[in-house]
Amino acid sequence: MSGSVRYYNYTSDNGQTYAILADRSNIAAVNASGAAAPGTLPTITLPRNIRPRYALFADATGLIRRRVPLLTPADVTALTSTTAFTPTGETATVTITAIRGEKVNLPKLADTGRTN
Repeated sequence: MSGSVRYYNYTSDNGQTYAILADRSNIAAVNASGAAAPGTLPTITLPRNIRPRYALFADATGLIRRRVPLLTPADVTALTSTTAFTPTGETATVTITAIRGEKVNLPKLADTGRTN
């Protein structure tokens, strides 16, 4: 069960800032930079070809899982192997299981046959 959601500033690996919609309580629990509301949001949302970096969390049974976006590259380095939190509406604590980096999908290029 997720809590309330809102937009946050997401800084990509190349330094561009985008607006990303995320669960408020999960962001506050995991991201050192994301607990405060941003002063201004960028007008550009995260493009579909960019998959944001995120951390995966699970409880001991593996039944409760959370995927939490990491808003800045500094948030990745701030995580430790003991990072844990209790999700909204749950009683079990989830701990970090994996970190996935940002992925940019480029379009497939094809030869058009044109010479100029």
